[in-house]
Amino acid sequence: MRKKNMSILGTGGRSVAAALLAVLTVAACDAIDPTQVSNPTTTDDDLAEATNPTEALLPGLRAQFARMINAYVVAEVITDNYSIHGTGIIVDMDEPHEVTSDLVNSTGTSASGVYWNVQELRALADFVIDEIAPNDPGAPPALVAEAHYYRGMAFLTMGEVFSNVPHEEDGSPQPSETALTRAVADLQAATGFGPQANAALARAHRLLGDAGAAASAASAVLGADPDFLFAPSYDEQFLTNTPVAFLVLRALQEMQPLPRLDFLDPKYTERDSPIPIAKAEEMHLILAEAALASGNVGEARSHLASAVTVAKGRGMVSFDDIDERRNADLSLRPRSSEILIRADADSPYRAGLVLNRPSDGLEIPYISGTSLSADSIAGLGSANEVWHALWLARQEILLLEGRRLADLGIKLPMMLREIDQNDNINEGDPGTVPVVPAYIPQNPRYAMDIYLPLDLYDGVDPGAPLVKNEVTMHVDMNRILVANNASPFN
Repeated sequence: MRKKNMSILGTGGRSVAAALLAVLTVAACDAIDPTQVSNPTTTDDDLAEATNPTEALLPGLRAQFARMINAYVVAEVITDNYSIHGTGIIVDMDEPHEVTSDLVNSTGTSASGVYWNVQELRALADFVIDEIAPNDPGAPPALVAEAHYYRGMAFLTMGEVFSNVPHEEDGSPQPSETALTRAVADLQAATGFGPQANAALARAHRLLGDAGAAASAASAVLGADPDFLFAPSYDEQFLTNTPVAFLVLRALQEMQPLPRLDFLDPKYTERDSPIPIAKAEEMHLILAEAALASGNVGEARSHLASAVTVAKGRGMVSFDDIDERRNADLSLRPRSSEILIRADADSPYRAGLVLNRPSDGLEIPYISGTSLSADSIAGLGSANEVWHALWLARQEILLLEGRRLADLGIKLPMMLREIDQNDNINEGDPGTVPVVPAYIPQNPRYAMDIYLPLDLYDGVDPGAPLVKNEVTMHVDMNRILVANNASPFN
């Protein structure tokens, strides 16, 4: 067994004050709103005695929240949303059964950095909420509520992404349900921050299986703003939108979407593109799911149609795409609007899911998009048909917003450094290995990303002509979710 000789995350080897202030020195974006505070030698006691310390530390929390969202979103490469073709993301992250603790070992914002970033946000929020704000008589209630929101989002993300993790330095691992319960407590204390707190509460209650509480929180968001959107922008210089690097900027463009999601890609096109954190569409989807679980198919159809209507009203962005849509072996992926896609061998072929690439002036949904229409939803008959449309809508509308891992039931292991350095954790313990439901296909490797035929073009040259125009996905995970009653409300 490896020697355990260091604490991890938050306070090990440095003060939390220094950590928060260090964040400020490298962050300058709309999502963060930094100050010019910069002193890496500041101690916790110094900060506690400073003027307005809570206000001084909030920009650091905002910066770390933005980093956590970056890593959380890129982790969708583990699902059936994207496949990895390049070197910027470890290819084993593409197969959930092969994601080990040593892969989840990065402090960066790629898929492998989600554990470090969520724990760092939790630790920094603990410091502000538990140590600084109580001793800061001038702490504005709105800023304290905002700090609770960030800690609530850290616990919510823990509960969504991991099966068991510690909630304090050198602590014992706690199950995801405990993290979600702690998220609820913080988010209830954060309602003064805005509707985004209730939106997060709806997500947390959903994952806990509480349909009534989830529906109540979702309705509160829609009551406050029927078109609600919380999507802080990033900064093109200091803290960029990480998915843009893998979708657009890097020559290898590592994140390639499933062919049937091609029309939604790239959702983010600029370094400062905002990432939706909460929006009205998701609230309607939660309400639809709660209605379905209670047997009210008509109400479910209505909320699902509302989600689609709001999504389609978000607008498009024009984008000049140079992506040649290549696999790792340089063969061409589906990249012509003539191609028809079916979700599996038992599904009908559908047009309009693949765009012509490379191409100038592509119209891409940048907040929400979906291949569904309100009319098509009105024509759905059985409950299972509505369930399938609901899972598809969640996949499309919430693409690159981090939800697909939890929807598939996949839980990642904690990072190897935590296992090595925490005396309460040993390899093989709960939380140190991935949790992958039996219904996630394992054979062949990368089964969720496979499609046939592979030889759609006559050669690999950029101008190679299309010779086959019908593509079949190996598996429709939305059909599998329906068959396995995968909703937390069931």
